[in-house]
Amino acid sequence: MPRCRPRLGRGPEEGAEGGTSRAASGSGRSTAPSYPGTATSTGADEPHRSGVSAAPDILGPSLPFLATGLSHHLAPLPVRERLHLDEDQIVESLRALVGHAGLTGAVCLSTCNRTEFYVTTRDDRQSQQATDRFFHYISPGPSYSELIYSHAGRAGLHHTFRVASGLDSVVLGEAQVLAQFKRAHRLAQQAGTIDAELDLVMRRAVETAKRVRTSTGISRQAVGYGQAAITVARERLGDLTGLGVVIVGAGSVGSATARLLKRAGAAPLFVARRGQKAQNLAEALGAEVVDLEQLPEHARSVRLIVSSTSSEDRVISQELISEVRMAQDPGQGLLILDLAVPRDVEPEAALVAGVTLLDLDQLGEVIRENLSQRERHRPAAEAVVEAAISDLELELGRRAAVPLITALVDRAELVRQGELARTLSRMRPLSDEERAHLDRLTQAIAAKLLHHPIAFLRQHADDPERRQIVEEAFGLEGAQDD
Repeated sequence: MPRCRPRLGRGPEEGAEGGTSRAASGSGRSTAPSYPGTATSTGADEPHRSGVSAAPDILGPSLPFLATGLSHHLAPLPVRERLHLDEDQIVESLRALVGHAGLTGAVCLSTCNRTEFYVTTRDDRQSQQATDRFFHYISPGPSYSELIYSHAGRAGLHHTFRVASGLDSVVLGEAQVLAQFKRAHRLAQQAGTIDAELDLVMRRAVETAKRVRTSTGISRQAVGYGQAAITVARERLGDLTGLGVVIVGAGSVGSATARLLKRAGAAPLFVARRGQKAQNLAEALGAEVVDLEQLPEHARSVRLIVSSTSSEDRVISQELISEVRMAQDPGQGLLILDLAVPRDVEPEAALVAGVTLLDLDQLGEVIRENLSQRERHRPAAEAVVEAAISDLELELGRRAAVPLITALVDRAELVRQGELARTLSRMRPLSDEERAHLDRLTQAIAAKLLHHPIAFLRQHADDPERRQIVEEAFGLEGAQDD
């Protein structure tokens, strides 16, 4: 995936799809995308189905967990640009949410295709309200409520695990989202906004994503923006052998695309960016390093421009492209692939005669057409996710039962010691050996009495209602909150 960068406070371009209306729930909040096996699945407008049967949501009372945000499923590119957060903004927002909104934990994942929050709290409604306020805070202008989805409890875990595993990506099974997911976890640790439960969720999501990649074939076929760029270039320009290309940006996507173009026979190659990365890429490809302003000088040999920089502003202007086209043969044509978010190329450049400008959303359509091989492995990948969530539920249930078991044992020990001391005070003086015998006797009685309640709690660790029965029966109200 291309590296994203923030441009907060800038509205969507005029004529963009930022005002696209989508069907929403009665609360004004869309529940899409919803997924099979989750409590929120409606069966309508779902991105895909795995065939995994739905499982009951038992996490609501025991772990209020919420995954909320917006993504490529509903939000067009200009909206995703506006709401993208850089690392400093992520840390700041996490601290604000957990420090002032009553959340117990929060993680933010902000990539080219999504900005999402994964949060834990004692109250799902509190989580919802806090994240609603935050999205309004970072973008107080247009209302994006119809583009934001929310998944609570088990459905939230299901969504989170699928995101980490690349099952919710534009490029099915793509690997880079896992690196971005790990970075989101580290940033939350840096911000100090990870509680024990959320830390466990994030770690299990990463482990599951790795298992999906190694145990299924969902990542074996090479499908990505670089490959999509090559496919589009061939469709539009034909054989790439001897075709001149300008690479703007020497990051991971730009470098990968440049190497694919080199392998396809494209030549000459120009790297239009200064810096050590650009120099290294040019040396590796046998390319020439040039300034953007020099492009008109090389225009006659260039048919393709691929741009993917980390600039906060537009890098390629309409004026520059006009100059390039004026230096070219009128019938030659120029293809520009903008792989950056926010976009590198001024949209108006598409108005220049002979220019075809495609951005990530348009390349995404090409990618989706090339995913049939990976789609065959989706059911197996979804099954891995479903099994991992079931295991996590049991683990979270056991964790939830630990404070109650501890409180039960502590209560029994307090009663045992109190009654033993009261009995000894009314008896004749006993020897140390006799006292030890009585102490062991009362310990054995308490242990036998506690055996069945503790076994019950461990057996039904994932059942909050049964834990509550034990809590009330033994007068341990509030123990689960300790």
